[in-house]
Amino acid sequence: MFMRRKQKQIAALLDAERQYAPSDASALETSELQAYRDALLRLREGAQAAAARAPEISDGQFGAFMTGIREGIEAPAPRRAAGLLATASLAAAALVLVMSLLIIFSRPNEPVRATEVESAHTELDGAAVDCYDTTEGTTTVWVTMPENDLW
Repeated sequence: MFMRRKQKQIAALLDAERQYAPSDASALETSELQAYRDALLRLREGAQAAAARAPEISDGQFGAFMTGIREGIEAPAPRRAAGLLATASLAAAALVLVMSLLIIFSRPNEPVRATEVESAHTELDGAAVDCYDTTEGTTTVWVTMPENDLW
């Protein structure tokens, strides 16, 4: 925390911000802080040199500059990449469809076992539960109540 505050003070000194600058000149106490100050100065010099070398378009060059932009905008986009991408996506979709159909139709026909009853019981007093399958494959669960009970 101490080092970070000192680094902010050094940056304030270099930027000539009086309100954040330290009151005494002892901000550069350690070699790490001096190295930080030197790195900030090198960074500032590099940014100033890069800004000085920035290319500019003069009035005489502006017409050629705009002609290049117009040619780039008006030129049609190459169609080969779009056609290749469409063909690849169509082939991938066809492959997924064929694989899905093969999986669905290659399975053997199995009888539906949705009506299979494993066990049946009741908690009614005197009632009996019977399960049986008919020849058509229908499962029936029959609950027999005593004759004198009316539910």
